[in-house]
Amino acid sequence: MEDFENKLLFMIEERQRVLFEIERVLFTKRYHLSQKHLDIFMVQSITMIYSIWEGYIQQSFRMYINFLNSLNINFKDYSDDIVTFHMENTFKQLNDYPKKNSRKIYYYTKLEEHFSQQRHELYSSVNTDSNVSFDTLNRILCTFSLEPFTAYWENYIHPSPNLEETLRTFLRYRNGVAHGGDISSEEKVTKEVFEKYKNLVIDLMYGVHSKMMKGISEKTYLNNRNINNPA
Repeated sequence: MEDFENKLLFMIEERQRVLFEIERVLFTKRYHLSQKHLDIFMVQSITMIYSIWEGYIQQSFRMYINFLNSLNINFKDYSDDIVTFHMENTFKQLNDYPKKNSRKIYYYTKLEEHFSQQRHELYSSVNTDSNVSFDTLNRILCTFSLEPFTAYWENYIHPSPNLEETLRTFLRYRNGVAHGGDISSEEKVTKEVFEKYKNLVIDLMYGVHSKMMKGISEKTYLNNRNINNPA
């Protein structure tokens, strides 16, 4: 567990450094950019922050899955959420049943092979919908039996916008640029705006880290029947 935590913290710190470097380029005037180039980078800075955020979610959950795999847990002992995640991603036919008889036979054969074995490597990728919103983030957390975020979390409480609202604004801004919309946003990228979303991503990265460590400590990855009798 300690090795997992150290790797996760290193990944967060690495992303923090990148965020601070972007901020230095944009707001310290150290690099003598022309106003035209500065305006371009300022608009694109939100998509840069977002790419760091989505990349963190992809990699941190891949690390979490690898950690669970390292525990050599019997597949039936995983929580129902994790079992469902693995089955739906490994056997796509569960959501798209085959029509051809040969494909049905292949599907049943693979299912039989699956249930004849006690241990399986969990499916190692998560679907972010290329848009890690409040709902998507909580869906992913719940998929791995981890505690979801509440809308009013940490410093994201009245009179400030709550976490759900802040993430929604962040994604609306990012999507407007990334999907070819009008880059003249209702919210100009000032130093304050950049810091707002930089701090949001940093807060969330550490928040996800805390939820993973709590899940490991409390063994929420196990089903209730085995919570006191881990593999």
